[in-house]
Amino acid sequence: MGDIVDFLSFRLFIGPAVLPFCYILGAAGIPFGVWLAAKRTERFLEKQVPEAHRAGEEYASGHGYRGRIVSFFALLFVISEILWRILFEFLMAFLQMREALLFLINNQ
Repeated sequence: MGDIVDFLSFRLFIGPAVLPFCYILGAAGIPFGVWLAAKRTERFLEKQVPEAHRAGEEYASGHGYRGRIVSFFALLFVISEILWRILFEFLMAFLQMREALLFLINNQ
């Protein structure tokens, strides 16, 4: 009963146990989010091209924006994975500092 009261009053943190699980879920989900964003951007750019330019599309050597989109979203993927990792490192450092301060308070 005391653990439930501590949990509800935020004296007991579940963060250290839950953070690695959330990190893995987010790190695995970022590629899917980036892929969906790339597909939506590609559709958006295709709608922006005037009809006159689209008529000659079959004669073009390749899609003009495809290389740029792939390289942009590859860069976005790497940056988002790094930022996700940094966010969780800050969260874990905060929880470790909290635990260290509680340890110092309780041992005095």
